[in-house]
Amino acid sequence: MATIPDILIIDDDRDLVNSVRIILESRNYHVRAAYNGQEGYCSIEEKIPDLIILDVMMTTDTEGFDLAYKLRRNPKYVNIPILMVTGFTQRMAELGPENFQHILSEDWPVSQFLEKPIDPEQLLAAAEALLMGEASHGHHQ
Repeated sequence: MATIPDILIIDDDRDLVNSVRIILESRNYHVRAAYNGQEGYCSIEEKIPDLIILDVMMTTDTEGFDLAYKLRRNPKYVNIPILMVTGFTQRMAELGPENFQHILSEDWPVSQFLEKPIDPEQLLAAAEALLMGEASHGHHQ
């Protein structure tokens, strides 16, 4: 039997974390949670997850991105798939894309985006696809 995938959710919205946890645990994934970027990074240092589900806006509007770039710059963490959850496009529409140029101009550090509110089926499909991708290139050394 394959090992149970370990998924880390990093989001400051505890209700969202709980609902995502329930959806993922229904598929028997092992779920950990962190409520900000700092806490998330510490969890990753403790144990590298198979997948990170990351909120864009926490303490700051770009906290999720900042964490994603930090992970991408670290060879130890560069291959962890990141599923980014965001009401970001709405936010961008409200504030105007020029406020986000500094993050939009770089290479996206995330594997995939999911819009809030989260659709459970989409979430599971995305998580599964990223975990499968991980399995196919992660373990053949």
